[in-house]
Order: sequence, then C-alpha cells, then structure tokens
Amino acid sequence: ETAGKAAAGEAKKDKTLEEITLEMLEQLGASVRPARNVPNVEALSWVLEQLRSSNPPSTLDMEWFSMGDPQATELAAALKANSSVTELKLRYNEIRDDGAVALAGALESHESLETLTLGNNMIANRGAEALAKAIASKGKVSTLDLRYNSMGPTLPEAFCELKSLTLLDIRANRLESLPAKLGELTQLKTLVIERNHDLAPASLNSASPTDELLKALRAQETG
Repeated sequence: ETAGKAAAGEAKKDKTLEEITLEMLEQLGASVRPARNVPNVEALSWVLEQLRSSNPPSTLDMEWFSMGDPQATELAAALKANSSVTELKLRYNEIRDDGAVALAGALESHESLETLTLGNNMIANRGAEALAKAIASKGKVSTLDLRYNSMGPTLPEAFCELKSLTLLDIRANRLESLPAKLGELTQLKTLVIERNHDLAPASLNSASPTDELLKALRAQETG
C-alpha cells in the first residue's frame, strides 16, 4: 500500500499544473471555473470543448481568463451553436467594444440566458449598446452587471428596453447622465450607480434606494 501511494505521488509530480487543473475541471459538471493560474488559452479551449459537447454546461464562469476581444469572439462563435447557458460570468477580463459586439451577436439567438456579468472589463458605449439590444430582444435576462467599465458620458437608450431586469449594476463607469426612460423599468429592484461622475439630475443620489432613483428619473422625463 505504501509503495502504491508513493508511485501515485511520483506520477502526480510528473504532471504539469495545467494537466492537474484540467483533471479537476472535469469533475465540476455544469459549473465551469478554472483556476486563475491556468493560461487563458488552455482554459478557453477546455470551455469551448464543453460547449460543443453533448452535455454542455448551463453556467459558464470565465472570470480572470485574461480574455481579450479575439477570445471573446471565439467564445461568441461557440455560443451561437449552444442554447443551454443560463448564466455567463465574464468579469475581470480585458474585453472591449469589439468583443462585446461579437458576444451580442451570439446572445441575440440565446433564449435561455438569465444572468450576464461583464464587470471589470473595458466596454464602452458601442459594446454596451449592442449587448443591451441583443438581450432586450429576448426579454429573459434579469441580472446585468457592467460595473467598472468605460460607458459614458450617457447610458445608451437601449438599456431602457430591458424590461425583464431586476438588477442592473453600472457603478464605476464614466456616466454623467442616465436616460429618463430608465425609470420605467418597473421590474428593476436593484439599480447600482455609485462611483460615476456627478450624475444629472442632481436628485440622483447614488445612495438612495432603487425605487427613489427610478422616481427621480421619471420626474426628469416629465419635468
């Protein structure tokens, strides 16, 4: 028995970090979450393989993948042929407008998506608008997280069509104003706008409860 354990230990030492981590990933099932130390090329390749399998995951957790626009475009191509993903987590990457537009093209036909988190990327208005239009067309996304991106100075009007949203996090962008019609999103329970520029109108106090923020936006439309 001791000899067997020793042999197993020696075999494990011969494996690379990538091999050990990918073996662990195979046991995760529907939730894909590679270790941060795995090179993004290896991790992305594994995820794409899972998306193309006969039993694709429902949750993709691809935070800290160091994904740029080329990798986001590759992911988008795989998502076009997959309708099982309900939650897509892409925070802490390097996705810009081109990558966001590519993802939007895939999500236009993705009817099962409910949660999309793209915080801590580099997405500006062009990419954000494309994403909003894509998910508005299906009306199922309830959670949209775009914190710590580069949107501004105004939030695209397309966000006002996200009727199914219950949570919208747009904190720490470059926003100076929000469209008045955003206040008409009656399903919205949580709106996070702190750490932007001085938002207009002055009645938009980022510390206010969501219902008061929506009321202030509606007042802006009628004022």
